[in-house]
Amino acid sequence: MHFGPIRLPFAGGALHSGAALLAIRVVMGPMLAYHGWKKLDGGVEKFVATVDKYGFPFPDLLAWATIAIELVGGICLALGLLTRLWAALATVQFLLITAQVKWDVGVFSSGGRSGFELDLMYAVTAAALLLAGPGLLALDHWLGLEEKPGAEDAAPHRKGSE
Repeated sequence: MHFGPIRLPFAGGALHSGAALLAIRVVMGPMLAYHGWKKLDGGVEKFVATVDKYGFPFPDLLAWATIAIELVGGICLALGLLTRLWAALATVQFLLITAQVKWDVGVFSSGGRSGFELDLMYAVTAAALLLAGPGLLALDHWLGLEEKPGAEDAAPHRKGSE
């Protein structure tokens, strides 16, 4: 007796993948924007001191870049605007935080310091948007920066283009 592959009752394809990417954007974007706003609202100089404490070069520049990636980038990700650019910046930022700031703590909290589990999740989520694009309902589609999900499937198949 031979059984075929197990098929779950979920449909696949570009539309469903696009919906999943939209879900990632509308959750991740506002969360990033909130973190950026908190850094801005809490006083940039305080955040600059934190960046400096961890030994990063150009702490003023890096602090402002971090705030921009989180606040502006988070809003843009939620809207699907320049998605791959902001996702690339966020991926690099959160991988740097993981490696430089929290690696010695470990994945989970230890000794009163938070681990890198959330930072790694942000990095991987941003990397997914970088690799796969914005998904559905993105301004990138309206501006012509990205093809709409499923557009390549809907295009007429030309003879000899295989």
